[in-house]
Amino acid sequence: MDYGNNMKPDNYTTPPKSKLGDTILKLVKLVVAIETKKGTRMSIDDHDYRWVKDRLEYMEEDGRRLTKDEMEQANEYWRIYG
Repeated sequence: MDYGNNMKPDNYTTPPKSKLGDTILKLVKLVVAIETKKGTRMSIDDHDYRWVKDRLEYMEEDGRRLTKDEMEQANEYWRIYG
């Protein structure tokens, strides 16, 4: 019985993670963190919440990356709500 000793090596490799996909996931987590921190008193028009949701929509719909200033702003929100 041949237990795979003579099998050809598997050429499949895991595709690299998308930087855009990782950033989108982090923004989704930030939206949840803001909702959790502010609770029921948060308005849907809340400035911080709306800023993150807008950036998330831009990335998902347009496929664009965040600018350096936007990344710095998102990091500031993580310090506040994370």
